[in-house]
Parts: sequence; C-alpha cells; structure tokens
Amino acid sequence: MKTLVRAGIAAAAVLALATGCSDDGSGGAAASSAVAAVKSQVSAPAPADSPAAAPAAPAPEAAANTDEAPSARDPAPSTDVSNDAPSISTVAPETTATVEPKPVDDQGGPCLDPNSEAVQTALNSIGGFVAGAVSAGSQPNCPDLEFVSAETRGGTGSSSDNILFFHAGNFIRPATPRPTAFTEILGSDSDSVTVKYSWLVGDEPLCCPQGSAVIKFMWDGRTVVSDNQIPAEAMP
Repeated sequence: MKTLVRAGIAAAAVLALATGCSDDGSGGAAASSAVAAVKSQVSAPAPADSPAAAPAAPAPEAAANTDEAPSARDPAPSTDVSNDAPSISTVAPETTATVEPKPVDDQGGPCLDPNSEAVQTALNSIGGFVAGAVSAGSQPNCPDLEFVSAETRGGTGSSSDNILFFHAGNFIRPATPRPTAFTEILGSDSDSVTVKYSWLVGDEPLCCPQGSAVIKFMWDGRTVVSDNQIPAEAMP
C-alpha cells in the first residue's frame, strides 16, 4: 500500500514539473490538483468487500510430531505372539508303587518243602532215605495232614520205603514203625492220606504181589491215626 502511495505522489510531481514549464502559469495549479487527488484516493477507506479488508487467517497450529505420535488412523501394532511363544510340554512325574513284603507264610510257596530242615531231619531219623512224593498245596492254604514219601535212593517198586506225616510243617511220625515195600499213595485231602500196602504171598513175581491192604491215615486234631491195623505181612 505504501508503495502505491509513493508511486502516485511521484507521478503527480512529474506531471507538475511538466506543466510548470508552460507559459501561462496554469501548470502549477494543475500539478497541485493532481497531487491532492492522489492523496485523497490513498486516504479513502477501502470497500467492505475489498480483499484488503478481510481479516488475516489464523496461524496454523504446529503439526504434531509424527515421529512421536502416530496417526489415529494407523492400525495398532499386532500383539499376537502365538507363533513366537515356545511350546511347553508338561510331563507327569513317574510314580513307583511300593510293595510291602509278604510274610513267609503268605508268599505262595509249597506247604512242605522236601529240602527244608524239618523234612531232612525226619528222613535221617529213619535212616538212608531220600524225599520222593510230597503232599500238594501252597501257602497259605495247606492241608492239616501233610506227607513226604521216604524212598530208597535208586530203588525199585520192591525196595523199602515209608511215609512220613507232618502237620503245619512239623514232623509227627512215620506211617509204619518199619519200612515197607510195594507202597502206593492212592490219594489225599485236607486231613487224610490213603495208602495201599502190598506184599508177596507165594512165588508170584515181584511185579505182581498178591497180598494188599488199603489204610486211611487221618489228622484228629492232635496226632495221626489210622482207620485199620497195618498187616504184619506188609512189614517184612
């Protein structure tokens, strides 16, 4: 604006100088009028719709630092770490069951062991015999009357033998006071043993003795008894 004023005044001055040289002196008056007109135009207020009258635009606010504050429209960073998380496997600790030892009588062993001290002592008491057949049964379900067949080592059917009776693993007595021959155990149950005794009657061969008797031995709660007398012929 100031530049325009200066330009107008300069133009008026030039005009005044040009006209001042005229002969009749009217040029000075014209120059003065021109300068006054320029000043009046400069000092006149600008129209309301003039661009110069428009208020100055407010200064824009400083932009936020984009390096420190991301735009609200930017997607939030992903927090899914499922692919990076290590896999953890839980293994249950192994456990070992504790087994309490069973008493000797409950271990399922034989009721009467032919190698036991009680059996070997009984065999030695009647002299020169070895253990043969033994009563069946296992701990703890043992019969009241147990037996061991006392046999001649390396003997045959006609060799001397005997039967030894036991109760609860303890020796009670032999079946006969003297050894016999051709002795056969027919069977047994929880409290009895059935025995067949045979003997030679005449000149029959050793394979086929003619004399025989079946005797049943029983446990009566205190000792061993028999249902009949053993023939003397069975004990030569």
